[in-house]
Amino acid sequence: METKKKFKMEMPSTCALLFMLTIFAAVLTWIIPAGEFDTEKVGNTTRVIAGTYHTIEQSPQGIWDILTATVTGFQNSAVLLVMIMFIGAAVHLLQKTGAIEVAFKSIAGGGKNANDYVIAFVLMLFMTIGGACGVFANPTVALVPIGIILSQAIGLDAAAGMMLVYLGAYSGFNIGWANPSTLGVAHPIAELPVFSGMGVRVFIHVVNFIMTYIFVVMYMKRVRKDPTKSLNYEPGKKASDFMGLKEEGDSSELSGRLTFGQIVALAATLGSIVIVVAGSVLFGWGNAQFAAVFLPVSIIIGLANGYGINGTTKEFIAGCSKMVNAGFIVGFANAISVVLTNGHILNTIVYYLSMPLSSAGSVVGANLMMVINTIINLFIPSGSGQAAVVMPLMVPTADLTGITRQVAVQAYQFGAGFADCVIPTAGTLMGSLGIAGIAWNRWVKNYAPLLAMQFVFAVIMLTILQIIGWTGL
Repeated sequence: METKKKFKMEMPSTCALLFMLTIFAAVLTWIIPAGEFDTEKVGNTTRVIAGTYHTIEQSPQGIWDILTATVTGFQNSAVLLVMIMFIGAAVHLLQKTGAIEVAFKSIAGGGKNANDYVIAFVLMLFMTIGGACGVFANPTVALVPIGIILSQAIGLDAAAGMMLVYLGAYSGFNIGWANPSTLGVAHPIAELPVFSGMGVRVFIHVVNFIMTYIFVVMYMKRVRKDPTKSLNYEPGKKASDFMGLKEEGDSSELSGRLTFGQIVALAATLGSIVIVVAGSVLFGWGNAQFAAVFLPVSIIIGLANGYGINGTTKEFIAGCSKMVNAGFIVGFANAISVVLTNGHILNTIVYYLSMPLSSAGSVVGANLMMVINTIINLFIPSGSGQAAVVMPLMVPTADLTGITRQVAVQAYQFGAGFADCVIPTAGTLMGSLGIAGIAWNRWVKNYAPLLAMQFVFAVIMLTILQIIGWTGL
């Protein structure tokens, strides 16, 4: 007799959830009026002109538009997809050699002492300073796999490694006291000296970093005590399935001193990180250049460790295949923005969200600005893009309501920055989650306590700064 399967309600996978959000975005294009602002080109930045919003012909997105937008989302993300796969291949080959386990197990004490948290602090400190200076935005994705194998080398899961790198970088990036892509765009629009008010922002950065570090350490302690609390845990999995490194190579290679091939693998990987960071800072490199750097790294690691041409090619493809899920997540996430853009409702959303500010008081208005920027960040995840669209509207509104322009800029930073760690339209976040094998909905639930603390801290700071009339000059 055939038994009927009971219906079980399950959360959709990340890709399925993102496709549902794309459909929801398409529905909005039928409801929200299409509109746009006039724009002007100032240097390399295209700014909206306040007071020029007007409705245009409706462009509702149908079923075919959703499907083509999904394809366009993948096209727009193609270079990022290639970068993710090439990095995945290089890290796969590095892990195959066993070099990371040999190098870090002795340093970290096998994950059994306080050295773990010292390593976490040093790595996060490096990432947060780079993030505050704008070095680590897109390059963060390139470093997530390194953080993962480091965390696994000390007996932890992939999620911990992703947090060390991503949250480390964004604890600085979302404050960005010297970030040219956010503050460097917002300050000129607000007619303020670029990077002014640095002292206050450095203080905010320090507090934000401490909160983030404590949050990550608490997660590390929690999953070490109970592996089922891991974001990588699935029912039926053993702790050994997702905690610690998998010894893919010959076990004899994973003990004793580093071999010549392992030394070359580590040197090539570290060298690539230096090149990526230097290229980003000095030459404004993007995802295409990052991908190009990691391609020869895979070749060097493979040949130096005796895989030969065919063996290296085989392992390279195997490493790329591990990143397919991460790549698909980025592509589906980008499709949401494509639908909203094609439906011409982004500017309408910004316009109507900004309207309540004119009737709010200065203190309430400053905090409302942060909330509005948080919502807008869902639709415009680019920090520089959001500044170019929002700040020309926020500055005159701030002047009318008595909000100082420096506070208005900080409200934008809080709103755009903190939301970057949860919104599904942020390519860097979704790519990092995909690489670490973390479902987006589980990530949001896990990150919610820290996000709540960050928003409470932001409200306190904006209230104090507005009361004292902070100008940052």
